[in-house]
Amino acid sequence: MKTKNSNKSLRAFAKADDGAVTVASVLWIPFFVFVLTLVFDVAMMFYGQARAHEIAEDVNRSLSIGHISSFEEAETVARTALARLSPNASAQTSSQDYMLRTVVRMPASDLATVGFFGSLTGFEITAVAHMVQEF
Repeated sequence: MKTKNSNKSLRAFAKADDGAVTVASVLWIPFFVFVLTLVFDVAMMFYGQARAHEIAEDVNRSLSIGHISSFEEAETVARTALARLSPNASAQTSSQDYMLRTVVRMPASDLATVGFFGSLTGFEITAVAHMVQEF
């Protein structure tokens, strides 16, 4: 009699699908977290590059109309504006044939918020802005 009940229980267990969603979730959730983290880090890097480009354009504009008087001051203003975004950022401003050029460089590791993707943080992000000198 005990064998008959245990066979019935085993068949009922084999046919039951109550935990199927839980098993699938446990298998897929780490993958989705991985992908979302990757997307977030890449988005933050693109945001950092866009913001660095805006800062370089602002510095060039200020230098072009005479609000900033020297290249050294322009580089200091750019580094100060970039400090919140990337503490290791560098800026270089130059002029050739009345064309101002500001180059901003930042390590990608400063922009990666989560940062556990080593292949994403081993390079440098560069933003370059050009403007005609008006004075």
